[in-house]
Amino acid sequence: MSGSIASYDQLVRQVEALKKENSHLRRELEDNSNHLSKLENETSDMKEVLKHLQGKLEQEARVMVSSGQTEVLDQLKALQMDITSLYNLKFAPEVMSAGRGAEESPPAPASHRDGPGELGRATFRMLEELDRER
Repeated sequence: MSGSIASYDQLVRQVEALKKENSHLRRELEDNSNHLSKLENETSDMKEVLKHLQGKLEQEARVMVSSGQTEVLDQLKALQMDITSLYNLKFAPEVMSAGRGAEESPPAPASHRDGPGELGRATFRMLEELDRER
């Protein structure tokens, strides 16, 4: 009989330990959920700011084109291509090692034939891809 009492007491201690662990995990899950919500809000706010900036840049690009200042636009396109190339060099091996295929790789850089709107759209697509990866 004392063996079954000891066994019962051991089970009670295990149940209490599991309850404590469960409570701890629930708190941790709630904290993580709150943190994720905060990050999602910040990301949403940053997307809005980026959309606004993209619109301003595209408007500025149209003004530059209409006034004949295409050298600056060519420099911006080259810079965007350089940034895209650096991104591909830094993150493409990580994407491939994570088991992702080419269909999920970042968009190719905009060519020099693309207009200023295409440059902004390519940048925005890349930002969306980065957001999805995060």
